[in-house]
Amino acid sequence: MRNQASRAIFDYWINLKRDGMAPLKTEIDPAALRHLLPHLFMAAMDPAGTLAFRLAGTRICELFDREFRGKPFADVWQETDHRQPVEIAHGVIHSQQPALLDVLASNGHIRHAYEMLLLPIRSVETAASDRIFGALLPAVSPYPVTATPAMFLTLENWTFLTGGGSYFGVPVTGDRRSFSHTPGRSPS
Repeated sequence: MRNQASRAIFDYWINLKRDGMAPLKTEIDPAALRHLLPHLFMAAMDPAGTLAFRLAGTRICELFDREFRGKPFADVWQETDHRQPVEIAHGVIHSQQPALLDVLASNGHIRHAYEMLLLPIRSVETAASDRIFGALLPAVSPYPVTATPAMFLTLENWTFLTGGGSYFGVPVTGDRRSFSHTPGRSPS
């Protein structure tokens, strides 16, 4: 993680996590992350079984000049490049393991580096993770001016995040597994 805000969000999530279980969505206190709310989102399965945004922060909507609430998670990605990010998001939910994606936001001509953090969380009704608490932040701080509106994201690289404690207390290491990964082939 290059952006300190991404690290802070990951730390916050790790500190809510107990006994290897993803935190409950009701445990997330918006006031604790108020200065980062414009960069945060939640996604879950909609009634049709599609991973869709439940909430998207104002900075994310401004970046793309559109509202994402209720829209499929795949809609933020380049049409020809959405399969793997959606698989990764499903993997985060099912494995209850967070992931960090290096992405590029593109307006078709200019591309800017961003980090997307995908953190599994649970709703009150279930014991297993069933949604994502996420963030989309510029890869560097302070936030650069980005050519807007961005048309789509493209996936550059990704990794599962491991570590039992907070980011600053325990090294976070990448686990580059892929669900459709074949031995000898990189998942990204």
